[in-house]
Amino acid sequence: MSGKLLAKAIVRGLIVVQFVLQCGTVAFNGTHDKVEVGATTTPATIWKRTPIAYDRDMVIELIEAADYPIEKHVLTTSDGYILKLHRIPDPMQFPSAEQGTNAKDTDDPDEQIRFGPKKTFRGTVLLVPGLFSTAADFVVTGPENALAFVLADAGYDVWLANVRGSRFSRKNIKLNVADSEFWDFSFHEIGTIDLPAIIDYIMRETNAPKIYYVGHNQGMTALFVLLSSKPRYNRKIHHAIGLASIAYLGTTENRVVRRTAEMTDKLYATLRALNIHELKPSPDIVRLLSGVVCASDMNELCGEMLRGFFGMTVDRSRTFLPNVVDDLLTSVSTRQLIHFGQLLQTKKFHQFDYRNYMMNTQKYGQAKPPEYNLTRVRLPVSLFHGMNDFITSTKDALRLKDELKNVKNFLEVPDMNHVGFVYADRLYGRVNRKIIEIFNEHPLA
Repeated sequence: MSGKLLAKAIVRGLIVVQFVLQCGTVAFNGTHDKVEVGATTTPATIWKRTPIAYDRDMVIELIEAADYPIEKHVLTTSDGYILKLHRIPDPMQFPSAEQGTNAKDTDDPDEQIRFGPKKTFRGTVLLVPGLFSTAADFVVTGPENALAFVLADAGYDVWLANVRGSRFSRKNIKLNVADSEFWDFSFHEIGTIDLPAIIDYIMRETNAPKIYYVGHNQGMTALFVLLSSKPRYNRKIHHAIGLASIAYLGTTENRVVRRTAEMTDKLYATLRALNIHELKPSPDIVRLLSGVVCASDMNELCGEMLRGFFGMTVDRSRTFLPNVVDDLLTSVSTRQLIHFGQLLQTKKFHQFDYRNYMMNTQKYGQAKPPEYNLTRVRLPVSLFHGMNDFITSTKDALRLKDELKNVKNFLEVPDMNHVGFVYADRLYGRVNRKIIEIFNEHPLA
């Protein structure tokens, strides 16, 4: 096999492995609850739409299709990356209940009141997606279910982040996306450079004294990196909610995850040798996941796999899968993926290991990469953990809870997996309504 063919095979394999991985008590000063299942429901109708090309902005199109207002904002980080933010502005700018046609007069907690309570503004919230994801994660399941819409309905000014390298943030004032230097980052740079730039920009634009924060997967990893590195940002976030938060890894019993951890060093060396710096979804991956994997005699297994990944019915999962693969997956740097693999290996939360004594010493002043100091994370945090999450085990989640100093809620969601927090059916009743309750219990002064 030629070097080029081998490189393509590795990239495809890594993306498929990551897709598979993504889908899948100690007393403390807060609440530790199991979320009730079946107590509330969300209509199971599928929000049908036409496919959206990779280079088009599906976030704007999805929000406009749902008849919500949308703004696009652009900022430049200190090292030159150009990031796009999406915003559903605060409800004071929405039509009043009397003017709109979607207002509902009901006491049913599952019924959404479009555009929020009249003349109510509850604060500014930033939503940060996970690995291989963009802001589209928070709108793709539609106005009845998706977190961005639900928060807008509840009276929040909603900002959606897109970090460096993702499909909406693929520019740099000095570097081209084809340059290897463009991809020389992991979640450390996202946490220490992208997040503070985004938070500061939002606070300048809105004049908000503090903001709320919701992160999924890498979205919380980056926040923990930021607060341990620049603890002054504790003062800028009022309350943070973590969905399938990643910091500590490695105690899962899942064989696929364990095998991935064992392959990390070999993959890193191979990718460097082949000069591969970007892992990008391709039409081949779309065909593999939405066609070959679910074809003919694989139908039964595929159905079970989809139900486990998305936390919804098989029929709805089959319909939703092409949207996820075609519209949502985005590029990441190889260093991002390798960094998470290193956390799986070491079971520690630390900076990137260059696997080279000289490079580590030059970068960190020591032979081993330093661990992030989670005692510096002082802001109030609420953590949601899916009981079917085979990437972050319950042991890993509880370890994170114990390391953080100000956890207000630790909520275990039965039958929820890693990606279910953004893609699952009945998401409003099982997760998103609870997020609003937590925020409303901690209002800005």
